[in-house]
Amino acid sequence: MVLVKAKQNMKKLNIEYCHVTSGFDKSREIKEANEYMPRVLKMFDNYEIQKCIMVDDIHTTKPVDKEFIKSLIDKLKVKPDCIYLESSFIKEAHEMVGKINPKEIDFIYSNKRVWLKESKEKYRSNKEFLLKWKNRDTVEFSCPALAATSYLFRLGYIKGDGVEPIYGKKVMISDKVLNILSSQYLQVEANVQSIISVTFKESLNKVFWFFY
Repeated sequence: MVLVKAKQNMKKLNIEYCHVTSGFDKSREIKEANEYMPRVLKMFDNYEIQKCIMVDDIHTTKPVDKEFIKSLIDKLKVKPDCIYLESSFIKEAHEMVGKINPKEIDFIYSNKRVWLKESKEKYRSNKEFLLKWKNRDTVEFSCPALAATSYLFRLGYIKGDGVEPIYGKKVMISDKVLNILSSQYLQVEANVQSIISVTFKESLNKVFWFFY
């Protein structure tokens, strides 16, 4: 009874690691996950942790099937509690876009594409990045848009219709989220921060990154 109560009072941490794309070589992501995840878990032993993997099924060249999931899990030292697809956040991304404050960032419309333009007067600089575009009758979202949506969903700011995992438990709404990523995603994550800062700015201090 005491143990149950103690766990209920623990802060919740959602960790996303080993971000992979079906159809592409995933050996480096697995190697880095096996090296860093055991260390990271020791750093947060006072948290209730959910270990998650997002699979990029948008840029994939092969289907994300049971064989792919099994081959991924078998090679990981730290097994995931939850695996979900990047495309699972598309419905929630529509909600996220509706939360963007147009007074804090500019929307730029070019043909069927929508860009965000961030101006920093302090540094006299501008930054533009793609938010979404229309492909026939379908609205598609950029990687920063889907990543920002996933972080806000995991923190409970975006509700949507819910995200169904393809493996394991449902996503645990958490007090903080930690993302373990390759440094190749630095620019994407910089754009993610820009999106979060004009939607739910207070959530920025709840999102953390570890780049390798």
